[in-house]
Amino acid sequence: MRPLLAFLLLVPAFAQQSFYPFPIDQDGLTGAPDFSFLNNPLEAKDRIFVRDGQFFRVGADLAPQTDDDERVRLFGVNLAFGANFPTPEDAPRIARRLRRMGVNLVRFHHMDSQPDSNPASANSILTTGPYPTFNPVSMGRLRTFLDALKAEGIYANINLKVGYVFRPAVDQVPALPAGVAFPNQSKPLHMIEPRMVALQAEFAQRLLDELALRDDPVLAMVELNNETSLLYSWQTGEFDRTVVGEYAAEAQRQWNTYLRGAKTSTEELRAEWGASTPEGPEALPGRWAALEVHSPARARLETTEDGVKVTMEQVGNWVILKQINFTLEAGTSYVAEVEIRADLADGAIGQVAWRVGQDRDPWGTAGSRTLAVTNQWQKVRWGFTATVGAAASGRFGLWLENAGGPVYVRGVSLRQAGLRGLDDGESLESENIAMPNGLQPGTEGRTNDFIRFLADRDRAYSHSLLAGVRTSVDSLVPVTGTQQEFSGLMSIDSQAGLDYFDKHWYVDHYAFPNVAWDGRDWRFRDISNLATGLDVFLQAATARPHGFPYTVSEFNQPWPNTYAAEMNPTFSVFAAFQNWDALMHFAYAHSRGWDDGVPSGFNLNGDWTKYPNVGQSAWLFRSGAIEAGREPIDLPAPLEQRIRYTRERRSGGFNAFFTATGQYDPRNAVIHPVRLRPDLDGTLPEAAQAKVTFPATSDTGQMTYDLPGKLFLIHAPQAAGVFGFVGKTRVTAGAMDVELAEGARGTANILLTALDGYPISESRRMLLSNPGYTLRTLPGSDPPEPQPIVPYGAGYYTLKPDAANKPSGNLNGGVGPVWMERVEAIVQVRTAAPGMVVYPLRPNGERMEPMELVKTDEGYRMRLSADTPWYEWVAEEQPAVQGLAKQ
Repeated sequence: MRPLLAFLLLVPAFAQQSFYPFPIDQDGLTGAPDFSFLNNPLEAKDRIFVRDGQFFRVGADLAPQTDDDERVRLFGVNLAFGANFPTPEDAPRIARRLRRMGVNLVRFHHMDSQPDSNPASANSILTTGPYPTFNPVSMGRLRTFLDALKAEGIYANINLKVGYVFRPAVDQVPALPAGVAFPNQSKPLHMIEPRMVALQAEFAQRLLDELALRDDPVLAMVELNNETSLLYSWQTGEFDRTVVGEYAAEAQRQWNTYLRGAKTSTEELRAEWGASTPEGPEALPGRWAALEVHSPARARLETTEDGVKVTMEQVGNWVILKQINFTLEAGTSYVAEVEIRADLADGAIGQVAWRVGQDRDPWGTAGSRTLAVTNQWQKVRWGFTATVGAAASGRFGLWLENAGGPVYVRGVSLRQAGLRGLDDGESLESENIAMPNGLQPGTEGRTNDFIRFLADRDRAYSHSLLAGVRTSVDSLVPVTGTQQEFSGLMSIDSQAGLDYFDKHWYVDHYAFPNVAWDGRDWRFRDISNLATGLDVFLQAATARPHGFPYTVSEFNQPWPNTYAAEMNPTFSVFAAFQNWDALMHFAYAHSRGWDDGVPSGFNLNGDWTKYPNVGQSAWLFRSGAIEAGREPIDLPAPLEQRIRYTRERRSGGFNAFFTATGQYDPRNAVIHPVRLRPDLDGTLPEAAQAKVTFPATSDTGQMTYDLPGKLFLIHAPQAAGVFGFVGKTRVTAGAMDVELAEGARGTANILLTALDGYPISESRRMLLSNPGYTLRTLPGSDPPEPQPIVPYGAGYYTLKPDAANKPSGNLNGGVGPVWMERVEAIVQVRTAAPGMVVYPLRPNGERMEPMELVKTDEGYRMRLSADTPWYEWVAEEQPAVQGLAKQ
């Protein structure tokens, strides 16, 4: 079958691809792709609480910790900004849409960002009045939407502090020194200043009160603070740069108060912290290597009287000025220095990336920051702790391609930092002990105490907000602080007393090389998570503390990544195997353009690459079709290890730390569940150190990952899936064989799931999904044709530009129809079901005419060639449905 209009499109580095239009009808969706059956309206018995380190429902007796408690897993989406507040007319419709996708949780995100000057616009829960002034229009809409979600069996995750930026004059909080702007989203100042913290606790209490969420089963959980902590800001160097003026004075006061409570005497401090040490000798060789210039860029290096000058003759890729072949020691603190200016007009600002790290494979970065350069000389000193080492292979590099003009550099230096013990004149009694900083890092003892202090302050902040939450909802409601990668291992300490842990991950996140979030100047790598080692899955596994529910509240492999259809099914299977508790795709929508019908940014609404298998993914995670792992690996994480992790400023680098300190092979998370155990001491268990060979199969036998082959296979009784680089070979996954047809790109994302509760080998009704990647229509094309992916430069891609003087097509919207890559394949399904018929499905899930099916000795074989990603397999005679799990 072919549409009236079909196109061949040359995508960079790919074979010619054929596309067909496929406008999914979310509001009219019915039949096999409709996973509404997973949900029931929420009642009092469905309230969620924490039991035995998982989420449970209280059951019909309405009491927790009793025999009728029921384990629940949550598969959800995010809403952001104005999408949180649909009109009363749209609320039931959007709730039904989400239910059809198998969604039973919505994360309400960025509600506090961009307060409304006009309440009628309803894009924020706040107005521009003093914080927190609530928007009554948004509040009313949100309550109506929560009721609509409840009727469709969908819970809510309420986020508190996300994007609000405090305004000193309006909110009556301290101002920063003249000329210093408030940091993005107020991070981390909002965690330090007492009035800010009290206002956030008030926000939490009043928001939950006004939404009348006490005892409401729709409320599944609360997140206090998105993507930040004092521990994180210190590890990244942001603490030194942002905690200034009155905020530095307040942090200094809290630091000394903490020390007075933690130590008995100044003499104890002096003994534990030791003596100060001076800076080390110069580490740089004192000579510049040849410019590293990546095609198509061209540049010229000249010597000046006191330094060098670099002139970019053509931009478009990296231009790196560097000194190399010196030694870096991982975990050691350094002070780097540079003087720099550029030939720019008055007031113009260029960007230079400054990175110290490895000058050979794997090209690790020990420390980095961005310099804003002008036509005036500026001298910048910067302190960092090296996260990687380099034996005689270090690189001190300046990336100059975005400087905006010729660049002059002089006075460079790199030295081991001097370490500060307890200085003469500092004492507990005088309360004048300085905080360590990047240019004056502490000795190990002083740094360790500062890390404990930061964890204590993070915990105090969370518990202040928690008190506001508990005033409005009872102690059953699970509450978390921030995400694992934004605290690291010390989150075990900083989030003590909270109920669950959370994580975020992204594959191929957008990059904005010039202006942040410029929707017409952006790029992406177009990488496959399966081809690059499942790193985000494995990092999330290593970060999971034992004994608590574990959620991933943001994840995405955003459009137009051409491998993105692999994401939801493979992650759902991996997370179910790891026995996690909730997954939340970021995002379903950022605005109320519910019917735009085209992909844009992170949104699942309109992203037909991912939509065809999202319902199956929800079912895989929620239903129990994927068995939890049987033989968990416990990673010891005692306090000294947690402090060391933070002292080395590992931030989100869980796998690298355990590999460096214990020979951990993180790929073992494909074979076994992984758990952090702060209660265990000693070395890693043998199972954690075992070197994984491929293909590697889970200890349940239901999942296989082959890194060299770039394949992920599902072979469970009720599910079979082939994801990744099939090439020209036949690939077997459980009861299904897959072979790509001639002309296919070489990758497939084919998933077969039973709809009747039977194993595939016996099932009489199944859904097979086979999505390709999708593109919007090129604006102005006649006849309509796909808007292609084109090279951006430096190994990146973007969409073909559709506006003058801009390098990219619009990331945030466009025109339809949406075109789906045709992925033709030959599929054989081994089943004993008699008289099987296969119906390709329309965009609303209705059946088209049946397709040709060949009976074989083992089952049935067919060619997937219709203009659809959906195929319903049905036996002539169907028994009564059984075993449909509902969660």
